[in-house]
Amino acid sequence: MNIIVWEYFINFMEVLLFFLFIRTKLHINTQLPHNNYFQFLFLILRFIIQCVMNHHNVSTFFSLTVACLLEMFFAFLFYEDSTITKFFWGFMYSVICMIAEYISMFIPRTFSGVSSPEILLGGELRVPYSMLYIALVAVLIFLFRSFGNKNLALTPLQKLSYLIISIAGILIGYYIMILTMRAEELQIGFSFTFSMILVNFFFIFLFLFLLVYIYQLGYSKEINIRLLEEQKLYKLEELEYNNLIQTTETLREMKHDINIHLDVMHALAIEGNNAELLSYIQNYHHSLEQTHHLLSTGNTAIDCILSSKIHTAKQLEIEVDFSVISPPSFPIDALSLSSLLGNLWNNALEACQRLKKANPTSYSYIRFYIKPFQQMVLIHIENTFDGKLKMDAEHYISLKTGSDHGIGLKRIYHITKKANGIVQIDTGNNIFKVHIMLPMKEVSNENKNNNS
Repeated sequence: MNIIVWEYFINFMEVLLFFLFIRTKLHINTQLPHNNYFQFLFLILRFIIQCVMNHHNVSTFFSLTVACLLEMFFAFLFYEDSTITKFFWGFMYSVICMIAEYISMFIPRTFSGVSSPEILLGGELRVPYSMLYIALVAVLIFLFRSFGNKNLALTPLQKLSYLIISIAGILIGYYIMILTMRAEELQIGFSFTFSMILVNFFFIFLFLFLLVYIYQLGYSKEINIRLLEEQKLYKLEELEYNNLIQTTETLREMKHDINIHLDVMHALAIEGNNAELLSYIQNYHHSLEQTHHLLSTGNTAIDCILSSKIHTAKQLEIEVDFSVISPPSFPIDALSLSSLLGNLWNNALEACQRLKKANPTSYSYIRFYIKPFQQMVLIHIENTFDGKLKMDAEHYISLKTGSDHGIGLKRIYHITKKANGIVQIDTGNNIFKVHIMLPMKEVSNENKNNNS
C-alpha cells in the first residue's frame, strides 16, 4: 500500500514539474476563457491516466508515448506561441524525464552494483531512486531555464525533419534502456551490460546536443529574419523622412516665391492693370493646385505627410475627405508620427488601387481625421477595399507578396503599443477602418507654471 501511495506522489510531482516548466517557456493563450481552470482539469486528467497505467503495469514504451502526447497537446491547447516552439518545449519535458531516469537508474547501479529489480516498481530501493529521479528532473528544468523564451523560424520541411528526429531519438533511447535491462536479467555479462550503458549514455548526450543545435539554428534564423525586417522598415521610414524633408523644402521655396509673386501683383495693382492682375492671380492659383495641396496645421510632420499623400490620392483619382485638429503637443515624436501616418496612408492607397484594378468602375475613397478628445488624440482613417483580408494569430496583415510583406502594419501596431495606445480595426461592408487612440502626455507642473 505504501509503495502505491509513493508512486502516486511521484506521478503528482512529474505533473507539477511539467506545469512549472511549461509556464516558464510558453505564453498563456489569453483569448481562451477560463484558461487556468481548464489547465488544472487537464493536469488532473494527466495525473489520473498516469496512475491508471502504473496500476495496470503498462509497458514503459506505451506509458512514455501517452505522456509525451498529452504534454504536447497541453502546450498546443493552452498556449499561444508558434507551432514549432510549442512542440519543442512540450516534447522537451519527455527528453528531460528520459535523461533523469537514465541517470537515476543506470549510472548509480553501474558503480554500486545494485540490480534493476531493486529499483523498479516494488523494489527495495524504489523510494530513494525515484526521489533521485524527481530531483534530477527538477535540476534539469532549472538548467533549461537559461535557454530563455525564443521564437524559432524553420521551414515546413525542417519542422517535419525535427519532428521525426525528436520522436525517433526518444524511442531509440528508451529501447536501448530496455535492452540493457533485459541483458542484465538474462545475466549475459557485466561487460556487455556496461557497454550498453555507455552506448545509451553517448546516444542520449548526442541526441540532446542535436535538439539544442536545431533549436539554436531556428533561433538564429528568427533573428536574421527580424533584422531583415528592421532593415526594410528603416528604409521605408527613411523614405518617408526624405519625403518630409522634400516637402519642407518645397514649402520654403514657395515662401520665397510668394514674395516675388506679391511684388508682381503689387506692381500690377499700382498700375491699375486689373485684367492682367486677375489673369496672373488665376494662373498662380492654378499652378499651386497642380503642384501640391499644402496643409498648415501647425505640425510639420502632419502637414508634410498629408500634403504628399493627398496629392498622390488625387493623382490616382481617389476621393479624399479629411479633417485635422492637431493638439499643441503630440504624444509621439515627429519621426514616429511620420511613420505612423505614412503607413496608414500607404495601406489605404494600396487598398484603393487594388479595388480599382479589380473593378475599374468602383467608387474608392479615403476619409481621415485627427482630433483631441478627453486627454486622448484620435487618429482615424477609412478606405474602400476589395473585401480580401488576411490575418495571423493576432492582427490583420498585408496582402502584399514579397519581402515587404506586412511590415507597415506591424509598424503601426508597434508605434501605437509603444505609446500605450490602442488600435481598433473594423472591416465591415468592404470598408477598412483603422481607429487609433493615443493618450496625451501629462504636462508637468513646471511646464504649467511656465505657460501661465
